[in-house]
Amino acid sequence: MSNNTVRIIRVALCAALAVTISGSVVRTQDAQADDVRLLLRRLELLVQKSDSAGYLALLADSADRSRATDFGRLEMPRGITRAVIQERDRAPLVGTLPGNGYQLTVDVFEEFGNRARESTWRLDIKRVGASGPGGPGTSAWLISDQDRVTSVENLYRLSLNPAKRFAVHDLTISDEDLELTLADGSVYVSDIDQGTTGVVLLGRGTMTFHPAPDAEKGQVKIFSGADTLESRFDVAFLRLNPENFSRYIEPARLVAAAADPREFRRAEDVFREESAKSFGIDLGDLTRDPWSLVPGTSDLVAEIHTRRFDTLTYTRSGAEPEDVTLFDRKRHKNISAYASQATLKRVGRFYNEGLLADYDVLNYTIDVTASPDREWIDAQARVDLKVRAGSISSISLRLADALVVHSVVSAEFGRLFSVRIKNQNSLVVNLPSAVPEGTELSLTIAYGGRLEPQEADRETLAVQGQAALDQSPLTPEPSFLYSNRTYWYPQSLVSDFATATLRISVPAGIECVASGDLDPSSPTVVPGPPGKDAPQGRKLYTFAAARPVRYLAFVMSRFVPATATTISFAADRLNLSVEANPRQVPYGRDVGDMATDIALYYQSLLNDSPYPSFTIAVSESDLPGGHSPAYFAVLNQPLPTTPYVWRNDPAAFDNYPDFFLAHEMAHQWWGQAVGWRNYHEQWLSESFAQYFAALYAEHRRGAGVFGDMLQRMQKWATADSDQGPIYLGYRLGHLRSDSRVFRALVYDKGALVLHMLRRLVGDEAFFRGLRRFYQSSRFVNAGTEDFRVAMEAETGRSLTRFFDRWIYGSTLPRVTFSYQTAGTDVLLHAEQIGELFDVPLTITLQYADKRQVRVILPVTDRTADLRVALTGTLRSVEIAKEDGSLAQISK
Repeated sequence: MSNNTVRIIRVALCAALAVTISGSVVRTQDAQADDVRLLLRRLELLVQKSDSAGYLALLADSADRSRATDFGRLEMPRGITRAVIQERDRAPLVGTLPGNGYQLTVDVFEEFGNRARESTWRLDIKRVGASGPGGPGTSAWLISDQDRVTSVENLYRLSLNPAKRFAVHDLTISDEDLELTLADGSVYVSDIDQGTTGVVLLGRGTMTFHPAPDAEKGQVKIFSGADTLESRFDVAFLRLNPENFSRYIEPARLVAAAADPREFRRAEDVFREESAKSFGIDLGDLTRDPWSLVPGTSDLVAEIHTRRFDTLTYTRSGAEPEDVTLFDRKRHKNISAYASQATLKRVGRFYNEGLLADYDVLNYTIDVTASPDREWIDAQARVDLKVRAGSISSISLRLADALVVHSVVSAEFGRLFSVRIKNQNSLVVNLPSAVPEGTELSLTIAYGGRLEPQEADRETLAVQGQAALDQSPLTPEPSFLYSNRTYWYPQSLVSDFATATLRISVPAGIECVASGDLDPSSPTVVPGPPGKDAPQGRKLYTFAAARPVRYLAFVMSRFVPATATTISFAADRLNLSVEANPRQVPYGRDVGDMATDIALYYQSLLNDSPYPSFTIAVSESDLPGGHSPAYFAVLNQPLPTTPYVWRNDPAAFDNYPDFFLAHEMAHQWWGQAVGWRNYHEQWLSESFAQYFAALYAEHRRGAGVFGDMLQRMQKWATADSDQGPIYLGYRLGHLRSDSRVFRALVYDKGALVLHMLRRLVGDEAFFRGLRRFYQSSRFVNAGTEDFRVAMEAETGRSLTRFFDRWIYGSTLPRVTFSYQTAGTDVLLHAEQIGELFDVPLTITLQYADKRQVRVILPVTDRTADLRVALTGTLRSVEIAKEDGSLAQISK
């Protein structure tokens, strides 16, 4: 199997879903009345006949015949049953007169029965002679040189073998945490020249899935009602590497049985439906037949038709850091995703997906022509990258399935062959040869198509009801956001900091805000064609992100300037501006004042402003919320006639209307300047932004508002803690389609964890640790362990248990509390039941003269005691309700 094929398989299996791969759609130049196509047709016939000797007759006198002979022998081997050649690109040939020489890029598909390969050739052709195959007065095109650029080997047209039916009894197929047991039934197989790669099981079977990690047991329990998922099945389909067939299915268990035509038709229906979901390739105009890749030696896909849960998909993808997954196809839900024991030893518990990437993106240069009325973009993106792996022979990128790739050109290699992985928003570019570590490459990708904009992120509140209002003439001003969930530009498979230049063309009546500093001359007006009924023309915006960003975004709407100011810090400054929909301009001016105050406060906490400019785009919407890429934020402002209510949400704070602005601005520091290594670490973005918004509430509105926010967070975090640990990230609430669970834990519980840590270690050490973590993680992707190390460095104490319990665990501490007076002192006593946590308790001492004194009792062992000297007559002792401690207290 070629390296390119292996990498395509890796991408195809990365999300634990079946995928389809299709060839890039490249627009061939308009056909001319010449003989180039005749030459390619003659070449196609020679390839189909495996006539490598006949290939020599197509050579020009200047061709190297020895080199051509080797090429023909390798590229036209015996056994070809069908061949297709399609021209993809035609460029002038250096050293020839205009029109007398071309360098062709062609895709070649060769079938060998049920096996095939796809290759990309580069052919140098010259016009020679005064007559050719077309008769007198014409000239002939002959080949002066040739080379294979890339290839995808070992493609197979799969089918079930009707002559192979096996009867089985008590057959067990096992993989990591999975057992499929077929008590009685039949087995049908799909064979290729390498062995068996497809298996259909029919009969009475039982599926058992029992994940080892505690967090995954919890998710399985949410899905199925028990830590172990069990269900009967009647049908299962397996795709595997032929080398592993005997590993999964003991040959001695297979007993040859007489053919059963009726049963075989059922097996064939299953095979036809399920085999198309995994490793399938659509090669466009080269062939319409279904072709398939061979799974890697560490890959497995099992499609199990269960009685309880419909079809469940179990996958092993050996190249992924979380190589075990269980997926619910009908509901499109990830039930489990985690590392097998072997991968855990190789990658470690706290993997950094960026370090596992084959390359590092250095810079993007993107030109976009956007037509929001049609939700259409045409673009050209140059991606400058540096190889990180030992060597690579293909480059995998994210790009929305809806966008058609017209061409991929490398400055180093010229035009390249690429394939699309459908339903995975992926593009795989094949390189002509292995490229070693440290090599810098640039790819220019031309693409376009209809692409729907995205909604704001999870900061948007969930709707709990719809008010019965008369239809209002007010409708929100349309806006179009293209950001991290639309894959509107070719980007790394993992979050990757890079600099960028964006040039965005929009209609004359639309304005644009994007990642980067706006060029002082922007926008420039590009007039439409002359004429009475000519369109208004377009505007071209240029943005430059000189400081690295995790991803690029832009938003289009009818904006007008609301306010602009420059904020000066000790050693830096921030150009802050507000663009707003026309009806929102007065509110936009208020936002500008608030944003200035927020920026000054956050900068005072961290001694840094990560980006030199920040634009707030105030956009009308039915729901409040926002989205904050680097350099700008979209702030949703509901119209007064919105029909929705949203009171019952973890992110709704009626007594703090500035919450969304403060939260979105905090993302410039947490989530943008400091990224997260994988989805498990998302709390470093959302929890930190949530806590900073709460800190600003305390700074601006006082301890009362801050305490109310902590109480509300405490309510949500306590209610939903059993849904999983903070470390599960986006998967929290995923199985029940309840995004409030995600916000309750990753937003609110995470913010309370930060507050508890602050009270345990003290304000000075806590904020020193925050600053140390921020400075060491600026413009890189960080992890929980980085934060722990920074806090330990400033506190001089181990915090391993604190993070193990609060971030990686989902239980809450159980604490009994009591007190007694002893003369002029009060003795405070706490005792933990069960697991040991590090948790601070805020104790309120109420004196008879109505004075209140608060003290912190750190509970870091089985028991904790604190003696406090009394300063008056003690009236009562209580646990403060607004202390933010997530402990279950009993007296």
